[in-house]
Amino acid sequence: MLVGFACVVAGALSFITFMKWREVKALSRWLPTPGKIISSRVEAREVRNSGVGSDSTDTTEMRNFPAIIFEYKVGNKKFQSSRYSVKENLGNFEVTETLAQFPRGAEVTVFYNPADPSKAVIERTLPDGAFKFMVQLSAGLVIGAVVLVFSVGGVLEAIGPHLPKPQNLGAAALLLFMGLFILSMGFAQKALAEQAAKWPIVAGRIDTSGLQALRNHSGYGRWRTVFKSRIVYSYGVAGQRYSADRVTFGATVTASLPGLVGGQARQYVEGSKVDVHYDPVNPGSAVLECRVRGLGLLWICSAGFLGGAAFLVGLV
Repeated sequence: MLVGFACVVAGALSFITFMKWREVKALSRWLPTPGKIISSRVEAREVRNSGVGSDSTDTTEMRNFPAIIFEYKVGNKKFQSSRYSVKENLGNFEVTETLAQFPRGAEVTVFYNPADPSKAVIERTLPDGAFKFMVQLSAGLVIGAVVLVFSVGGVLEAIGPHLPKPQNLGAAALLLFMGLFILSMGFAQKALAEQAAKWPIVAGRIDTSGLQALRNHSGYGRWRTVFKSRIVYSYGVAGQRYSADRVTFGATVTASLPGLVGGQARQYVEGSKVDVHYDPVNPGSAVLECRVRGLGLLWICSAGFLGGAAFLVGLV
């Protein structure tokens, strides 16, 4: 199962890499022309995150993007475009660096499509070694999964005879893996919160405060409406205005009854002033409270899985 999953992921990565390679190859035939940056700023966008599995919820997240607009001329006709690079940007990534690279008023070389001059980019190549890295990553996923499966199998065979109930070793190994995975998630979230407590603090403002209705797929083709708190705040760093909606670290809490998740909306009233902790390396990433929501539940779940694994093999 693990090997199959790794093959699926590797196949998806290989397909994405191939499509991007085709795009870069096509862009290499585009023609150069002088251009100029006419706008360079931070733009906040609401990005949808679709859940997976039998119990999934479509949620949204506020992310910051570099919004670069440039103009160029082909023949006697002037064009404008906002696609500055062939690289994909999922938000909250190298925003400050990109704005510094393409400041307003800067003269740039624009590459346009001779068949359709309205399509153009400034950066038409990916970083050196990007394609090689993606191919190596795809192969590494499959090879790593195969090695892991055989290694785990050997370990289980070695320790089985020394356990009181070796017949339950397979199920116990699954519970052990799940427990360790949840435990690592808890420590990772806790480390993020501790790191955020050391971030610089800047004054911010609550722009939106309320509840957001979401569609939740609960299996058997049924959809139901659930609610979550929706807090959007803005803050300024180095002359740029950013927006974010992360109040705490940890999981998003949803409920069928609005009253069960309305606490944050009552705490953070629209228009009120707040202290915002922002990442000095990546100012688009911020949080209001440096804590992990539901951390105790992660510890309990991890302990339950680890305890269940020990019980199955007769250690407790």
